[in-house]
Amino acid sequence: MILSIHQPSYWPWLGLLDKIAKSNTFILLDDVQLVKGSYQYRNKFFCEGKPRFITIPLFLKLGINIKEVEFRNDKWREDHLNKLRNYYFKAPFFKEVYSDLMVFYDKFYTKPIDLLKGSMIFSMQMLNINVELFLSSIFNVTGTKGDMVLNLCKAVKAKKYLAGTGSYAYMHEYLPKFDGAGIEINWHAFKHPNYEQNPEYPFIEGLSCLDIFFFQGYKKSRDIFWRNI
Repeated sequence: MILSIHQPSYWPWLGLLDKIAKSNTFILLDDVQLVKGSYQYRNKFFCEGKPRFITIPLFLKLGINIKEVEFRNDKWREDHLNKLRNYYFKAPFFKEVYSDLMVFYDKFYTKPIDLLKGSMIFSMQMLNINVELFLSSIFNVTGTKGDMVLNLCKAVKAKKYLAGTGSYAYMHEYLPKFDGAGIEINWHAFKHPNYEQNPEYPFIEGLSCLDIFFFQGYKKSRDIFWRNI
């Protein structure tokens, strides 16, 4: 059983979705600290040939966990829909995707973690990623960094852990513990696929998955995504 773990990402990019798709189970870290300026609560979108952030307005407090953070105002739904409409209204599949987003944003989200989780599940469903998703807080594990990862692996009886390359440096000190627990660590490799955005501009990689949905439609997005895997 292969496990991957990651912090939430607002409308995740293809690299994270690739990592999830290569797993059997995915744990979304909701009981770790919110990091100001991170992709935990924002992402980049295509705007006239340039990447532009769309950010969830939050009450940012020092040391607060992601699951505890609150919305700063209730105007973000209209603001985000307006920005997405302005950024993508010329895209070939704008009407199809935007109509789904209107339904998505019409739902009630008690806290930002609900919105974040919802955006990730929506993205997974549109790409046919059938992987179990759990919030880390339900396991009540202790530890930080490698120890938390190891304890989460044990909690779901994972045999392999698919680690991101960003953790390569600090994870090495934990390798003996993983070996002792009989858990193999694999390193996630990802090469971003190219697809046609607006032909007037150079291709921009690393954007939210909504970008490929708007420009390629759901069916072709799935074809590109799984062919890349």
